[in-house]
Amino acid sequence: MLVRDIVFHLEMTSPGGLRPARPAPRPVRLRESGPGSAAEFGQMICRVGRPHGWPALTWPTDRWRCHLDRPGVRAWIVEVDDREAGLVQLQAQPGGTAEIEFLGLAPEFVGLGLGGHLLTVTTRLAWEMDPVDGTPIHRVWVRTSSHDHANAKANYEARGFRLCHTEERRREFVVL
Repeated sequence: MLVRDIVFHLEMTSPGGLRPARPAPRPVRLRESGPGSAAEFGQMICRVGRPHGWPALTWPTDRWRCHLDRPGVRAWIVEVDDREAGLVQLQAQPGGTAEIEFLGLAPEFVGLGLGGHLLTVTTRLAWEMDPVDGTPIHRVWVRTSSHDHANAKANYEARGFRLCHTEERRREFVVL
């Protein structure tokens, strides 16, 4: 189904711009993932992205394997209480930027006070990424959509990200 989508591009241009959230009420652990865990990562994308109709819901394991094997990509499965709770995927890009490509919690972990903490940890990881072309990371950026979680944009702004571009488009809202 085609939907109207507003995409917000947000950026942070200094590690000092991060405004950390309060600590999570429960322990949050990030377990590194990668091309060898493509099937698991794709399954977590389905859990996290289904309510938001993410286009990546339809990607087969081979596409996830290639996606996670790109230069500068790092990915993690988020665990809370020893249960898989969400995911994070970053990419260091030429010119000293790092993109938060995927970040989210499975529906049963939304509303528990974890999102701000997860974004804080994710942003710190982005600033610490190894550059892909020797240019130190000087900008972390992210895209969020009007179809993502209702608090996503506000969470990014609360952590210190600034809106730098907005675009309107039509996109496929994937329903599984």
